Amino acid sequence: MDLKQLKYFIVCAETGSISEAARLLYTTQPSVSKAIKALENDMGIVLFDRMPRGIVLTAQGREAYRYACRIVNDSRKLEEMSHQNMVKYLRISLNPSSWFTNQFVEFYKKNYEKNYHFEVYTAGVRTVMERVRDYLSDIGFVYVMEQQKKEFQYELTKNRLVFQVMQESTATFYPGKQNPLYQDLEEMDHSKENAFTVTMEQMKSMRFIQNYRDEFLELNEKEKRGTFSWENLDLAVITNSDYIMEKMLQETELSNISGSYLSDHKKAMNQGIPLDFKKNKIFFGYIRRKNDETDELMDEFLEFLAEKLKGKTVNERTEE
Repeated sequence: MDLKQLKYFIVCAETGSISEAARLLYTTQPSVSKAIKALENDMGIVLFDRMPRGIVLTAQGREAYRYACRIVNDSRKLEEMSHQNMVKYLRISLNPSSWFTNQFVEFYKKNYEKNYHFEVYTAGVRTVMERVRDYLSDIGFVYVMEQQKKEFQYELTKNRLVFQVMQESTATFYPGKQNPLYQDLEEMDHSKENAFTVTMEQMKSMRFIQNYRDEFLELNEKEKRGTFSWENLDLAVITNSDYIMEKMLQETELSNISGSYLSDHKKAMNQGIPLDFKKNKIFFGYIRRKNDETDELMDEFLEFLAEKLKGKTVNERTEE
């Protein structure tokens, strides 16, 4: 086997299609098929099940995929080391977040002369975990609801990952400008604590725009009592675009529930309503592979983010 075969294998696994992999690799479908067949022969296993509408990794194929990602990643690092002026490179996966975007841009501008290189990929919590696990990203930044933490921790342990909390805030309801509650929120006295609340029953009559479904929220009936749940809520739009999120909140009746998804300019327009439920905290932090060492660039970036978060109140963090 060779690196070319492994790269072809990785792209096939991620696209679920030999023809799509060929397009992305700027080669022909027969060339990709030949490379995959040769790799299967070399390894003595079947990597893909051929389906009517594409290909799906077998159980052995999923395990091989993780090793292939690591090998290709390590080979790239060896290539970088061969250059005298070795480039510092950091691959980041994260949940969509305007706050994080603003910090990343500031960090890059601040360190422009150092010629740092980055790869930034936005996705849901589960995908971020998988990308870090599979060596496609060096670090992943996610938002996790308090009531998800048990299942989240199980997934971390299973995949030999660890999670470091950097920020804790309260889950907050943000009504769109055309939502009747928006006007009530504008007129309320913000100097009074708990001056305004929104109930689960009220939210059941509304439609929502969310970055991703609440992937780990699979609670039993006992756990559901008194906690927030997406069950029976109308998720009208699911997007990984912060721009779409903020545009829809500005111009429609759609609402959003999040911790720190909104950018600074949005804060003045929509203060939001903290949700008064059990386990209503949202934790922001980063995922890393267990026992992996950090490098200089990652340490510098984490220190920068920690400094930005230092001294913020829970409400300040939530409103961003």
